[in-house]
Amino acid sequence: MPNQTFKDIEKLESDLWEAADHLRANSKLTSSDYFMPVLGVIFLRHAANRFTSASRQIEADRASGKMPSARSSEPAH
Repeated sequence: MPNQTFKDIEKLESDLWEAADHLRANSKLTSSDYFMPVLGVIFLRHAANRFTSASRQIEADRASGKMPSARSSEPAH
């Protein structure tokens, strides 16, 4: 099963690259016209992945007692 999953991911990656090449080739854009939006999307995806990972780790730490749960009802001193 894992081998099939990797083949599916490789196929998806190949299809995405092919689609990106077609869009770029047919748009008459230069690399300087589209690299900033693409880098922005890559950065946002990376940030979302890091946030999700950190959120899961925090929840795991709270569940195991390594970190206290957040209590919004108590005032901060």
